[in-house]
Amino acid sequence: MIALIAPLIAIAIGISVMAGNAHSANVTTQPKDLSKPYIERQTYKVGQQSFYKDNNVWVYTPAFAKTFGMPPENIDPELNGIEAAAYRIEDGHKLCGMGGKEENCMDQPRCITDVYIDEAKYPLPWATSDQSDWLADYSSLQWLEVPNELGRLPSPPSGVISDPVARSWVSLHPLADPESHREILLFENSNTPYSEDYHSNPVPIYGYKRKAIAGLTLLTLRYNCLRRNSEKHTVNFQFNTYEWVNGHRKMTKRFHEFQLPDVFHRKIDESVEVQSKRNSEYYKQLLKAK
Repeated sequence: MIALIAPLIAIAIGISVMAGNAHSANVTTQPKDLSKPYIERQTYKVGQQSFYKDNNVWVYTPAFAKTFGMPPENIDPELNGIEAAAYRIEDGHKLCGMGGKEENCMDQPRCITDVYIDEAKYPLPWATSDQSDWLADYSSLQWLEVPNELGRLPSPPSGVISDPVARSWVSLHPLADPESHREILLFENSNTPYSEDYHSNPVPIYGYKRKAIAGLTLLTLRYNCLRRNSEKHTVNFQFNTYEWVNGHRKMTKRFHEFQLPDVFHRKIDESVEVQSKRNSEYYKQLLKAK
């Protein structure tokens, strides 16, 4: 009798294990949520491990602050056209041969502003299906050239009518009017004393990522290594198409605009001033070396 029962027990155990394996295969284990609020990640606590410190200056809407757990001091309820902006000065490539000597090299900083746009509110007219792209300025491609092709200068997407002046900009060209197929350019008015509608400063697009996080689109812009004009407070940015009439640029259509407020720009001006003093000290050293 015992000899008959033993095989039955083994079969039952085998069926149970198989059923358990099948159940395990059909159940997806939810990954552990490792995210933490920004404030918690950027606040040092005695005895904790080292951490990477955010090097950006921020401004953002109350909704953006709530989503990411950002500190309240950078909230601007009146922020218009974007959900957030982040400014930083990055190390760039070295400029050498200064003062007539090959060994005299100076770092050329990149002044970068990231803007986060909610395309559910402000859809952008993309000329490409690419979800992200970045300039060759961040890779070795920028040093490569062949006849009629420079690695650092990307071409507009197929079918886009490029602006004759913007062709020489070190910028991506991801936006275009869906009707005329004219390239859309970004301009700002920080350094001009003229009316708010006069924008003379081009803003190259260094990179972009659509739906980068929480459904927001990220645009990385080259802005700004210069202080504002003393008469400027709020700085306005416009995405426009243009045509050239008798050598003058004429705006034909506006697709989007946003502003960077004075409180945010004062922080930019402070960063630019610090960088300017560093540059001035270096130039003085060059003059002494002569």
